[in-house]
Amino acid sequence: MLVVLAVSLNILLTGCTPGSFGEPHKPITGQDPTADIPGRGRILGHVVMETGYGTADFAVPGGPGVITRGTTDPEQSGFISGPEYRDSDILVSFNENTPQGEITELISSYGYHVKRIIERAGIYVIGIPKDTDPRHAAESFLNNPQVKHAQPNLIGRITGSEDGYIQGIPDDLYFPRQWALKAMAVPYAWDKVTGSRSVTIAIIDTGVQANHPDLTGNIGQGYNFYRGDRDVTDYNGHGTHIAGTIGAVTNNGRGISGINWRVNIMPLKVSDDSGGGDLGLSEIIDALYYAADNGADIVNMSFQIGGKNVESDYHFSFMEEAIDYAYSKGLTMIAAAGNNRENWLAYPARNPKVIAAGAIGSDLNRADWSHYGAALDFVAPGVDIISAWNRGNYDYASGTSMATSQITGVVGLLIASGIRGPERIRGILRETAMDLGAPGRDDYYGWGLVNAHAAVNGALITKMKVFVGEDDRVSVTPRSDMANPVLGGAFKIGNVEKGSWYVYGWIDTNNNGIIDEGDYYGRTSTKITYDTRDLTGIKLRVKPNIGVETAETLKLAAGN
Repeated sequence: MLVVLAVSLNILLTGCTPGSFGEPHKPITGQDPTADIPGRGRILGHVVMETGYGTADFAVPGGPGVITRGTTDPEQSGFISGPEYRDSDILVSFNENTPQGEITELISSYGYHVKRIIERAGIYVIGIPKDTDPRHAAESFLNNPQVKHAQPNLIGRITGSEDGYIQGIPDDLYFPRQWALKAMAVPYAWDKVTGSRSVTIAIIDTGVQANHPDLTGNIGQGYNFYRGDRDVTDYNGHGTHIAGTIGAVTNNGRGISGINWRVNIMPLKVSDDSGGGDLGLSEIIDALYYAADNGADIVNMSFQIGGKNVESDYHFSFMEEAIDYAYSKGLTMIAAAGNNRENWLAYPARNPKVIAAGAIGSDLNRADWSHYGAALDFVAPGVDIISAWNRGNYDYASGTSMATSQITGVVGLLIASGIRGPERIRGILRETAMDLGAPGRDDYYGWGLVNAHAAVNGALITKMKVFVGEDDRVSVTPRSDMANPVLGGAFKIGNVEKGSWYVYGWIDTNNNGIIDEGDYYGRTSTKITYDTRDLTGIKLRVKPNIGVETAETLKLAAGN
């Protein structure tokens, strides 16, 4: 998608080369730095890299055939209460080299039976009699020296709104309703990359409607871990909604726009066919190993396992091993933070090797039901998200499930552009996010709103040049040193002259020394007055220079 710049703003930095400002600061978190460098004086502040989204210009449209559900009620859009584990089986692993005969004899001695084996992980799913407490059954196995680990088979639950009455929506109306794409600057990112069929995104969920008219062509081979076959039919709708956000076929004259126009979605079904949305831990573990061993680049996990009190290694040991394995294979994993307004993150989002996704609304404020906390990485749109649904339909849904799929989609674009490795990807998302809430990283928004355009263009905040000066709409004269913000946006500009100046910020995304289309640029709306004492608390907002209506061409004054 080519966004035409009506009138470009070109600032030519004459007498300077793109790399002449030195290396960027090392990423450091925190608030405005303290004064510790002598000189004529300094200005300290905080910069926000915006996505160019105008919250006042968007409202979720209503009308016949459109249902908006679960936007504020955590009982609808949040974690559904119920048993934490299955009452029909437990999970057991045995010490290496334990003879199969001993394993079979031990299981039989309890009157239990093997339902199936997760071969890659060496986990036995063992069926237990009705009315047997799974916790006691697992504990009895732990007393045997041949047993490595045993635990109940936990139940995972999707973190999106519940199924409801659905009708189709006219095909050509969907993109204008996708506020999430605009909020994350995805249309701008499409100027550089629209996705790739060589990128494989595994969705561990309720399945996917593979023959949905807006998904056909982007769905690859998957697997049903509940039934042990290739039928991944989604009887709930949740998994199909996730798949549509990530990779609905785009620019095809129908339905919605997927973040990735082309992608290989690997649907991994871990629920039964009841449509209830309960996911089995044993199936989730099996699916994660499968994704790691079958070429997945990303894993979307829009569910939570257990609640706040399910904290011990006893409950998550098997899943932790699966996460470690997937991480070692280079998979980027994204998971939902949870929907119960709590100051803790759901599992597996709270695992440090998984990117944790919180939800915001179209006003860019945190959805009041979205979980938050110290382990939160980023936020993304999660309220009133329209996407594909069962039976070839489309529907709105809300939840951190939806926010997770937005981040997964952006990561898909990053990988399509050549960026790989979970920590490299996490680092780029951190350095390009739009800071929300308190300056720098905070527990309500993490590092902020993911910014697709900045991410795929390498517009890292630590590469931004921040300085003070003045311009006459023809040329700009710096009146300070050039500075680089640190991770989180704090900056300190040294050697500031006495006087009244604007504060400027600029990222030269194509390294051509000119502020042109695709760069990030901004200046304070008014001048600030500096009188040789350190001045703090300056706020600067910088936006993508795309679609900007201005006729000025500014040059850096000669000799600077």
